[in-house]
Amino acid sequence: MTKKKRVYWDSCSWIGLINEEKDKIISLRYVYGLAEKNEIEILTSTFALAEVFKLKCENSTNQLSEEKDQILEDLFDQAFVIPVAVTRDIGIYARRLLRRIEGLKKPQDAIHLASAAFYNVDELHSFDEDHLIPLDNQIERRDYQKLKICFPPSPPVEPQQKLFRESTNDD
Repeated sequence: MTKKKRVYWDSCSWIGLINEEKDKIISLRYVYGLAEKNEIEILTSTFALAEVFKLKCENSTNQLSEEKDQILEDLFDQAFVIPVAVTRDIGIYARRLLRRIEGLKKPQDAIHLASAAFYNVDELHSFDEDHLIPLDNQIERRDYQKLKICFPPSPPVEPQQKLFRESTNDD
């Protein structure tokens, strides 16, 4: 039996899904749909419940509407979304990452990295090109493998149907 793929979503992914951000929504719906079909699991920190408060992921002072709070809570309340608590071990690892990794300045990013690494996820999905994506394959997971950090994948392109049938010598 093959192990089900596990991905981790940071807060940027949840914000993109809730706000249906046009540059993100197709890949986020695709991944969330795979999880709904029980093909993958999405792990995320319970810390994201507090962090998903802004309208945009980076440099936004505008808040999400209160109506979107319930949407987020409903998205988290699915069997295929696995909430990860910020435990003592995750907190310690996050702090150590902040000390060791050049450019890692935000404790919330360190919490997401430490959570994904602790649970040996296959991929951490993010849109944070400034702080998280550049750390691809630089963070050690608990199983000593490197953590893959990437954008959520886009759905595969369906092959085009042929407009004309293949010609044979009989035509």
